[in-house]
Amino acid sequence: MRKVLPVFALIVIGLIAVRYVSAEGEKTLYGYISCSMCAEKGAAENHRDCMEKCLAKGAGVVIVTDDDHYVIPIDNPDKVMGNHAHRVALFGYPSGKAFHVVSVRIF
Repeated sequence: MRKVLPVFALIVIGLIAVRYVSAEGEKTLYGYISCSMCAEKGAAENHRDCMEKCLAKGAGVVIVTDDDHYVIPIDNPDKVMGNHAHRVALFGYPSGKAFHVVSVRIF
């Protein structure tokens, strides 16, 4: 029993440390889903048709943030499929120069 308790304590401490490190870079971005061709001009609900045309031409999917209008590429655009030209909250983490989306909430 004496050997089991320290091992169990180390496992718990290790799991807490791993969760802390992985949560360090996670954040929520608020803004509009747009295409890389229109970028900030496409930060509106009525941009959906134009965005679909731009995506067919090879444009990437981006988020235009609400507060400072940064245009940030989305690492995994399949996560925001169906939310094009909507105002959203994207929860995820930076992945190089892009943003990796874990979950999406529409406003």
